[in-house]
Amino acid sequence: MSADVLQAGVRLSDRYRLHRRLGAGGMGEVWLAVDEVLQRYVAVKAMLPGLDADPDFGRRFTAEATSMARINHPAVASVHDFGHSLGVAFLVMEFVDGESLAQRLTRGRLGPEETMRLIAQVADGLQAVHAQGLVHRDIKPANLLVRADGTAVITDFGIARHEDAGRLTVSGAILGTPTYLSPEQVRGEPAGPRSDLYSLGLVAYECLAGEKPFAGDNPYAVALQRLQSGPRTMKVRLPMPVQAVVERALAVDPKERWQSASELASAARASVTGVAPVAAPAVRRSVLPAVLAAFAAMALVVAGLVIWGSRPDSNPVVTTTTTGAGTTQEQLPVRFTTCAGGYCPVEPMCWAGLNVSSGVPESPRRLDCSEEHVWETYAAVDVPAGGVVIDDDDPLIEKSEIAVACGEESMATRSRRPDRTSGWLREAWPIKVGEDTLLHCIARPVGGEATGTFFKSA
Repeated sequence: MSADVLQAGVRLSDRYRLHRRLGAGGMGEVWLAVDEVLQRYVAVKAMLPGLDADPDFGRRFTAEATSMARINHPAVASVHDFGHSLGVAFLVMEFVDGESLAQRLTRGRLGPEETMRLIAQVADGLQAVHAQGLVHRDIKPANLLVRADGTAVITDFGIARHEDAGRLTVSGAILGTPTYLSPEQVRGEPAGPRSDLYSLGLVAYECLAGEKPFAGDNPYAVALQRLQSGPRTMKVRLPMPVQAVVERALAVDPKERWQSASELASAARASVTGVAPVAAPAVRRSVLPAVLAAFAAMALVVAGLVIWGSRPDSNPVVTTTTTGAGTTQEQLPVRFTTCAGGYCPVEPMCWAGLNVSSGVPESPRRLDCSEEHVWETYAAVDVPAGGVVIDDDDPLIEKSEIAVACGEESMATRSRRPDRTSGWLREAWPIKVGEDTLLHCIARPVGGEATGTFFKSA
C-alpha cells in the first residue's frame, strides 16, 4: 500500500474517518479523525505503510498501545483502540484539544508559576506511568500536550518500556531525543523512572529560560554535553524554591534527583505556593561543576521591588533599661549579642531556602544545623529605619551600610572553616527570631546544601 493511503476521507477499520493531519514524523503521522460509531473526535496515530516490515519498529508500536492502555490518569493520553487496516497499523487515542508544549514555547518562555504548575501535572502523570512499572524515556515538549484549559497531557509512548523488560531497540541504538536524554541514557545504561525526571527537569529549564539547555553542532554533541558540563546559564532570574526544584531534577547522579515523580510534583507546587519551601540537594561538586555555577548565577527572589519594614518606628534594636538596683543592661535581639559592625548569633542558626510569597519575603524555615540545610547565619544588622527594598538590580548585600557586616571579610572572620566557606554565596535577608526582625547575613554552598555548623557562635 502506498503512503498516499493516509489522506483526508480515508476510513480505517470502517470506523475511523481521517479528517485532518495534525503532525508527521519519519515513522508515522497523527490525524484528527472521527469515530463514526461513537460520533466523537479522536486522534489516530498511524504507522507509515511499509514499516510493518521492520520487526523492531512494529514491536515498539504495539508496545506503545499496550503501555498506554494500562494507564488511567488525566495527565496521560487515553488509548481507545489499536488495529491494522489498509496495510496500516494505527493507534486510536483521545483527542486533546490544545497544542504541544513545544508549540506553546515558540511564543516565548513561561513564568515560574505556569512552569511549575505544568511540571507538577506532568509529574503526576509520570507517577501513574511509573506505578505500572513503565518508563516513558522520551519526555520532551513535543510529547507534552496542553489542553485549552491549561492542563498538561503526556503522549507518545512509542519508546516506553517496562523496567523489567528486555531492551526493545534497534541493535546499538539509544532511544530518545538527544536534547532531553538523561546522562545514564547517553552512556547507554538502562533508563529508570528518575531518567524521566531528569528529562522533565530539562523541560522545566526550557520553559523558564526560553531556550534549550544544551546546544551543539549535531545530536551526538548535544547528548554528550550533559556528561561534561551542566546546562547553559539561564538569563532569567528565578525564585529560590523554583531554582531548587529544577536543580535537583538535573542532578547527574540519579540518586541525587527527586526520588519519585510524586515527590517532584509536590515540590513543584510548593515552590510557587509558599508552602514548605524547597531546598536544593546536597550534590557532589566533582559531578556538577557547571550546572552549579549556572544556578548560582540566578537571583534568589522574584524580580521586582519588595518593601520590608520590621518596626513601626526608627528606634534601634538595642535599648537600655534600668534594673531595680539602678544598673542598666542592654536589651539585645533574641539569641544575638553585639559584635563588630552589628550582631553575632549566640547559637547556630540554619535555614531552609528563601521564598517570596505574594510579593513579600518570608522568614525561612529554621532547620537543625546537624541536618541538611541551605543557609546559615554568620552575622546580622538592624533593619534600616523605613524598611528595606529587595531589588534584583540592587541587592541588599551590596549596599554600603550592609556590606561591612555581611561582606566576605566578615564571613571569613566568623567562619570555623574559611577554607570550606570561601566562595560561598552570601545574602542579606529579613528574618524574624522571637519578636525581633533583623537583616541576617547568611551564606550557603554554591548550588547545594550543607550539613553541620560552619560559622562561630558568640
